[in-house]
Amino acid sequence: MSKEREQPCKGGDDCSTEAHLCKIAKREDTELIRQLVRDARFFCRKCGRAAHEEVNLCRPMKI
Repeated sequence: MSKEREQPCKGGDDCSTEAHLCKIAKREDTELIRQLVRDARFFCRKCGRAAHEEVNLCRPMKI
């Protein structure tokens, strides 16, 4: 499982990490989203999105 960060990402509008799905969804980059969610292995405990890599989620948890 992932390590907890000192200051966890708040997700959504407060997210400052460009690699997170919540930020990518705001840019409406559907092709990139398709690539990142294919064969999802993690889900976000903040927003419920799923991704193949935990680095693309604010609060990842292994599925």
